[in-house]
Amino acid sequence: MKSTPLLLIAFAAASAAPASAAWTSITASDFEMAPPPAKGSPAYQQDFATLLSLQDSRTQEQCDMATAMNIPTLSALYAPSGILTSAELSSVAPFLNQVDAKVNAIATAFKKEYMRPRPYNEDPQIQPCAPKPSGAQAYPSDHATVGAVDACVLGLIFPDRAAKLTDWGQYVGQLRVISGVHHPSDVAAGQTLAASICSWLEEQGDFNAAVAKLRTGP
Repeated sequence: MKSTPLLLIAFAAASAAPASAAWTSITASDFEMAPPPAKGSPAYQQDFATLLSLQDSRTQEQCDMATAMNIPTLSALYAPSGILTSAELSSVAPFLNQVDAKVNAIATAFKKEYMRPRPYNEDPQIQPCAPKPSGAQAYPSDHATVGAVDACVLGLIFPDRAAKLTDWGQYVGQLRVISGVHHPSDVAAGQTLAASICSWLEEQGDFNAAVAKLRTGP
């Protein structure tokens, strides 16, 4: 009786083992982020000028929406949009929640690297109208990053509403400035990071396969 070569046994075992999704290997090390504006720089001063201007013009409805979106989950960020039905959101939630967990981890890694104070911790004139996050981890905005990545992924799944989803994803980030809990440059950095993350994801075959299973349009 011939013995099966160990190499073939190892190959067979590896082939039979379930492979983990390659896209889930994504980490902050796959991306780069420039530092926030230096204190006192023109960009830094513009951040506060914008915050004060929006503080004077914001509406109670915007403040209430920002408060309702305090935790950046798929449901909190996208149910108020009315773009997707509750059934549609439920159908994609398991996949998007998995994506969001990775995006959160990436944004948090950069937050801890830069440790930027919140605007209201630097200028007492800034009076937030939404819950104040604690700690010096303003840069980049997690809401802006997650909101824009969700818009990108949802747009791939529901291509007939991609443009509306993109606009809403941008608004999610803008609400963080309107409500006074993030500098405009925090949001811009988060949205730039989101674009890079979405491009990276779209290069992964297993990610595209997962999206294809959920896609509702051509």
